[in-house]
Amino acid sequence: MDVSTMAAKSDRADPALWLPFVTHAMDTAGIMGQLFQKWLPEHVRKTLTIQLGLRTKEETCGICKLLGLLHDIGKLTPAFQTKITGSITGHTAYLAQHGVTLELLTESAHSPHPLAGQVILVEVLDVPQELAEIVGLHHGRWGGGAAREQLTNYASNYYGRDSTQKDAWKALWREWLGFSLAQTGFPDAASLPAPDLRSQMLLTGLLITADWIASNTDYFPYVPFPAHPDPTCEAERVTCGWQRVGFPPSMELDGLGDIAAYFDQRFRFMPCAMQEEVVDTVLQETEAGLYILEAPMGLGKTEAALAAAEYLIDGLELGGIYFGLPTQATANGVFGRIRDWAAACGSDVHTIRLAHGMTDLNDEYQAMFHGTARDAPDDTLIVHEWFEGRKQALLSDHVVATIDQFLLASLKQKHVMLRHLGLAGKVVILDECHAYDAYMNVYLDRTLAWMGAYHVPVIVLSATLPPQRRKALLAAYLNKPSIPAYEPVQAYPVLTWTRGQEVCQKALTYDRPEKEIRVGTLEEDELASTLGTCLADGGCAGVIVNSVAYAQTLSRELQEALPTFRVICFHSRFIATDRAKIEQSLMGLIGKGSTPEMRDRVIVVGTQVLEQSLDIDLDVMVTELCPMDLLLQRSGRLHRHPRRRPPRCEEAVLYLLHPAEERRTVYSEWILQQTQTALPEMLHIPSCIPELVAATYDAKDEESELYQKYRATIQEKEEKANQYCIRSNALKSRRTRRLTQVLDDDAGSGIEAEASVRDTDETIEVLVLRHDSDGRYSLLSGEASFDTTQVLEEAEAKRIARERLRLPLALSNYGRFRQTVDALEMMPPRWRESPWLRGELLLLLDEAQTAQLSGYHLQYTQSYGLEHRKEG
Repeated sequence: MDVSTMAAKSDRADPALWLPFVTHAMDTAGIMGQLFQKWLPEHVRKTLTIQLGLRTKEETCGICKLLGLLHDIGKLTPAFQTKITGSITGHTAYLAQHGVTLELLTESAHSPHPLAGQVILVEVLDVPQELAEIVGLHHGRWGGGAAREQLTNYASNYYGRDSTQKDAWKALWREWLGFSLAQTGFPDAASLPAPDLRSQMLLTGLLITADWIASNTDYFPYVPFPAHPDPTCEAERVTCGWQRVGFPPSMELDGLGDIAAYFDQRFRFMPCAMQEEVVDTVLQETEAGLYILEAPMGLGKTEAALAAAEYLIDGLELGGIYFGLPTQATANGVFGRIRDWAAACGSDVHTIRLAHGMTDLNDEYQAMFHGTARDAPDDTLIVHEWFEGRKQALLSDHVVATIDQFLLASLKQKHVMLRHLGLAGKVVILDECHAYDAYMNVYLDRTLAWMGAYHVPVIVLSATLPPQRRKALLAAYLNKPSIPAYEPVQAYPVLTWTRGQEVCQKALTYDRPEKEIRVGTLEEDELASTLGTCLADGGCAGVIVNSVAYAQTLSRELQEALPTFRVICFHSRFIATDRAKIEQSLMGLIGKGSTPEMRDRVIVVGTQVLEQSLDIDLDVMVTELCPMDLLLQRSGRLHRHPRRRPPRCEEAVLYLLHPAEERRTVYSEWILQQTQTALPEMLHIPSCIPELVAATYDAKDEESELYQKYRATIQEKEEKANQYCIRSNALKSRRTRRLTQVLDDDAGSGIEAEASVRDTDETIEVLVLRHDSDGRYSLLSGEASFDTTQVLEEAEAKRIARERLRLPLALSNYGRFRQTVDALEMMPPRWRESPWLRGELLLLLDEAQTAQLSGYHLQYTQSYGLEHRKEG
């Protein structure tokens, strides 16, 4: 029995081509070596070496190569060879000539080759279980079943019918293990390390990456059967394959020097005191840690975080950043700034990825070079084609993404190891951390524990963070039930960070005048007259309410009452293209660079989207009651930038709006009650922020029915989130030694499963077009129309794919979900041939832009978005 006769892969299109087992194993081992030596950041190389208990990085590289050589040893079995041999012309006879007898096996499916490989390594070859499980997981998930029972219950899969060749198969496995050990410098199986959970996770991610690359025939082509592998040519084959992949080398910086000069070079302005103090603190630390920066809106937290990140990359030899934001809009909004920063980091080519569900429709991102480092133009920043896959997104050097991409690292999902591998070599920045609810916080905290275990520095940014949430973040990163005692600083802005297992905190300088905001109240019937009076001499106002329907109602009422004013309605229920136009218009009219003429008598009425995604500057603000931290966040849009205000708007006033009738709210009644009680008549921004947030969230009343309901809701969310959440407490458990023990379930691998990291009601996303009288479908803007009987050109399909929005919950709740989806499956058959439109739902409006759907009348206008009301 000769290992060189065994097959690893066959070409489905041509049975005369194959990939011998030895060739694929050596390809994979070679790529493991290239990834470890040239692509992994030095920080990860060092961390893995320490965690594996090895003396040198060369030994760690040897373990990586060994895994590459052994990863498919489960293919050296009758179960696998019987399955593949029929796909290669003449292979069965070829094996018979070399003493291998294959017979039909009825239960081969019970021994998939990753599981078979793990069984052979542990039960026959005495390889440490922790190392063997990496082989068992190299297809991204645990195959299940009791490994120890495999050789008993399915012996024929390993030894052939009646086990007549048992000794020969065992000898073959021992021969291959001996060859692999000799190739990688280990004397025997007893000398191999037993990786802990952290190392298992990262090595599995690295092995999956190497196997995918080595299995790609564009990089490693098939060879004619029965060509034998030639070990003397293998190094050249790996070199050529690696060049075709075109990964850039791991990032290296040349030293950054003076902080002031750095800010001037990167951002074209000098740092404020807060920014200098944050970076200076980072420079004093020698280890990775968690940094929580709480500072007011508009003070430059983003630049402070990017500067700190670059100094951390330089000092800890990391490979880039992950910048996580709460929404697609905020991710899109900050992408350009991070792209410009990343392009200036170092002189070599490195990669960037914008990662969220609508990346393909972001023109700014799509305009960048998409390809490989070997083909890159003069740009130092590219989008590498290999990292554009959904599961490979975090492997890019720099990643700008929605927070989901970070939370998914704690979802029990196939190939989750790739997310860990991508994050382990980066500085992680989490922006607007106050915007995540109790459900998302479970995934956030679990992933923070893994980051702490990998010694990954994490920077958390927030303007309004409740004290208990700050403590929870610190405890999560340190992976402890509670944090060590430290002396809290009663100040704001403030930086809190970990130093080893300690917690440190210091006040930061606020070198701007404190802003005073008077808090007033308004009844709904007073709104129009008050705004009319305030803006009589010019200026602009914002009205933020808690629901789309209320924003639409108020917009109409204000426009009718104030016909000479410009009233703009803004919320999440606009088609994506219309929403982008409104955002752009608002930034021009009332953004940082707006003039008095532009701002004159402009009123924007919107929902929570105005809290986060837009850098707008309001002269007057009205808001419906919401939780204190969000209320203060909203106040950050009031008198945001230094400018001369109209006479009637010189005083900053935040009006609290009382709706005329009770309206449904997504917020806890207890939190709203606490906010109302704690809210003073005068806000002193920023000094009042920590005091008011603490007063709202820390004043627990165990006897209150509303508080009990609030706590029960949080507990319910946490229990729900835990269902498919990877247990980070296993990282410190002596009894949990194997990765399969924490990946004992699977949430699935589809987009639907990934949505489970957010606790949102099941909503329906649709594309919206108008059905014209001539039978064609057109954009609601009237800018283009399309023939429904023809296959669309890519540009046309892409244009249609932008016309999307989410339907109101009323159309998916109360048993209507299936009915609504069925009614929307009306995409023209020829259009489904386009990958941009395949699987999409279509909402078709008539020429008046109305439709009837699941008992509701729908109306879409460019002014108010999608409105719905019950028929009759």
